[in-house]
Amino acid sequence: MLERADVVARTVLSQQAFYQSGLCSANQRQLLETMIGAAIWYFPQSDELWTGFISAEALRALADSPSPKAVKLTKDHHYPRKVAAAELFALDWSGINEPAQEVLNRYLVSYGQFNYVLPEENKRLVKYQKTHLFVSPAHAYEQAGIQLLQLSRPLLKAIQAGESELAELALADQIE
Repeated sequence: MLERADVVARTVLSQQAFYQSGLCSANQRQLLETMIGAAIWYFPQSDELWTGFISAEALRALADSPSPKAVKLTKDHHYPRKVAAAELFALDWSGINEPAQEVLNRYLVSYGQFNYVLPEENKRLVKYQKTHLFVSPAHAYEQAGIQLLQLSRPLLKAIQAGESELAELALADQIE
């Protein structure tokens, strides 16, 4: 992952002056953000990057399904990739001694983090996660009408294995 982070850091550093200049059109800026955002999307996505949050609708779908393993959960990036790219282009890199490590740390702490939602919720979120509209992950979820609930990984696995009573308890906020 550090090698990938190094490529992203080098690319951002090499294109930052152009990105910030008057010579860079809005379309070119969007393309650069898309390219860096796509590179971030291709970083490995491990279960450790899960925030521990799942949407109430997804949890309800798991609780109500006779086959919870068949319920499709989508990993929604807590922090939109194009927003992450714009942030990297705006960063003052002059005081950062290890750019690759900086990108990797940002990926592990925020850019790579994800929540579990239903596919239709993911589609609702898209319009609130655009670079020019994005305020924060919490604001995007609020605007999309998505409530997030915290769960532990073992509890999620038990619910996916069919323990619907645990899902009901989690929905009622009666479980730790």
